[in-house]
Amino acid sequence: MRLGRTLLLMLVAAAFVCSGNLCISASEQGGRVPYSSVTVTLLVEALKLAVALAAVVSTRTPPPAGLRTREALLYAVPALLSTLENNLTYLILRFLDAATVSVLWNLKILLTAVLFRLALKRPLSELHTLAIALLVLGVLTSQSDRFRGPEGAAIDGSGSSGADEKQRAAGVALVLLAVTLSSCSSVFAEWTLKRLAHCPFLWQNVQLYSFGVLFNGVGVLLVDGEAVRSLGFFHGYSGWTAAVVAVNCVAGLAMTCILKYLDNMACVYSHAVAMMLTTLASVLFFAFSPSLEFACGLGVLVVSMYLYHHPLAEVAAAEPAPLPLQTTDSDSESPTAEASRPLQPKTLKSYEKVPLDTQEEDLERK
Repeated sequence: MRLGRTLLLMLVAAAFVCSGNLCISASEQGGRVPYSSVTVTLLVEALKLAVALAAVVSTRTPPPAGLRTREALLYAVPALLSTLENNLTYLILRFLDAATVSVLWNLKILLTAVLFRLALKRPLSELHTLAIALLVLGVLTSQSDRFRGPEGAAIDGSGSSGADEKQRAAGVALVLLAVTLSSCSSVFAEWTLKRLAHCPFLWQNVQLYSFGVLFNGVGVLLVDGEAVRSLGFFHGYSGWTAAVVAVNCVAGLAMTCILKYLDNMACVYSHAVAMMLTTLASVLFFAFSPSLEFACGLGVLVVSMYLYHHPLAEVAAAEPAPLPLQTTDSDSESPTAEASRPLQPKTLKSYEKVPLDTQEEDLERK
């Protein structure tokens, strides 16, 4: 039953992430979005904050007692890292094509797994490790056709100039930085949400999204400040843009619930499933033709997701290390325990030497 609820929450989050991607594709004009992506991110954070505040008011959830500034500042760390990562993504697309970025971004799976194990001290069983390896293999397999040219030939850099090579190297370095920021942001967010368990979850959302609005507001001024002042904040917006904001708001709230009640690896799987669902939906709405590699990768992803969340994997991860055998009083009473106990040399009792006078007195009495 618990496995079913876990998979249901992950699928719901993946469905909203997929819907957000489809809305972004539908809002494009001539292959590009006509609006400022930074302003959309700010509106998403503002809407999530409004939803959290409305939930606090409707449920009459009292604020946490003894709220400390130091604890509140912990929510600023994932909000800042997430803002940097979002703005860095737009810069990366100036150096690399979207297909290459999509493939390289899968390094987040491995980095999140490493941080999940080392930073959060979460145990990973052998079945978990196998499932993560299958996840990486499945995602890379599903996207391997993106490295082929229009005629099926593999893309190489033999004809590229030195400037193109430097640009590509800079793009790869920026991807590695963005992946690191994204992984650290999600891991730190999970650590904060679970460490400050005394604070109600709704108030945790309020604090987290407040910092998100603050940092994204600064990002709008720094990245698109001139364009916003000259063209207006809502320049290029349409009905699809409003759908992007609404759907991404729900997806963000669902991901926060996963971090609170599940873990980071569940978020990773949700994003992977969302990627597959986006491709499947593109077949229906955008005349996209899936490849054999995508079908194979989708199958491997389903197997990986099932293995990782199987109860046997959870039991193996929670199993303590075997302790050395210790003999107790109850064990000594059973014949089996007595037979299995290693033989020990018996120690003879020590007797005190009786004085000679005492021996003569005993003989006289007899």
